[in-house]
Amino acid sequence: MRVRRRLKVTDLFAYGLPLVPGLYGLKCILMLNGTLTVGSQRVMSSFYLRHVDGVPAALAGLGYLALALGAALSFGDPPPETRKWLWRVLRGILRWGSLVGFWWSWERACQLIGVSGPWPTFRSPEAFDALRLVGMLFGIIGVLCFLWAMFYREAVKRELLEQGCTPLHIWWRPLAYWVPYWDLGYGFRVVYMDPAGIVHKAYCWCAWLLSEDSPRWGSRQVEWLRDQTVPRPPPPEPEVFVDNEILRPKLAQKADSGERRSLLLGDLDSESDQQ
Repeated sequence: MRVRRRLKVTDLFAYGLPLVPGLYGLKCILMLNGTLTVGSQRVMSSFYLRHVDGVPAALAGLGYLALALGAALSFGDPPPETRKWLWRVLRGILRWGSLVGFWWSWERACQLIGVSGPWPTFRSPEAFDALRLVGMLFGIIGVLCFLWAMFYREAVKRELLEQGCTPLHIWWRPLAYWVPYWDLGYGFRVVYMDPAGIVHKAYCWCAWLLSEDSPRWGSRQVEWLRDQTVPRPPPPEPEVFVDNEILRPKLAQKADSGERRSLLLGDLDSESDQQ
């Protein structure tokens, strides 16, 4: 499939956005002063910024750096087929681990200054009821996202069939870093076979077009980010079957019988000459 992706202004903004918290985190660590987001003990309450110094400021700076690292690893191009699985797993660990480190460093800094962190604490029965409602809400959203992804999957399959290709596997990749979130796209990992019989491994994302400039308003558009062919394996070597039976004695017997015949023919010829 032809890759149609172009660099947009939103891409440049997304790639440069992690620099802001990263630089501010370095400033907090080096100068040991900065601001920290704090909240109250109640669930879903408002939060505000508070000036901190010393060790809490350094922890806040580490939180900003972890947030910048997680945001930077949440954007990029799909990995090539030559990239080893070790590096892919390491990138995933750094991406999600940095977000966990961001949460831990800010919570620790809030504990040092004696206030509650920006994240709500669930210590009362009412808080657990609210947590149950939030969990149900996220569960419903997850089911709807799965159904919507299957709806987009059919669009990817339809485009492959229109190009004369045979889809082999189409996997949905939720929260993939190479999907542009500002376009509300869903990423897919695709393995298909082209009309020539060559297997391809590709990455794509599908989104719903709401622009009047598009060929079909409200249609589903598939953008291919990377497409690589799988090298064909070498043809198998021809098999040779060898009989275990020894043939040399038979050849020797045939040779002896031939010599005897030649001697007999020679004797008959000499006798006829004498006569």
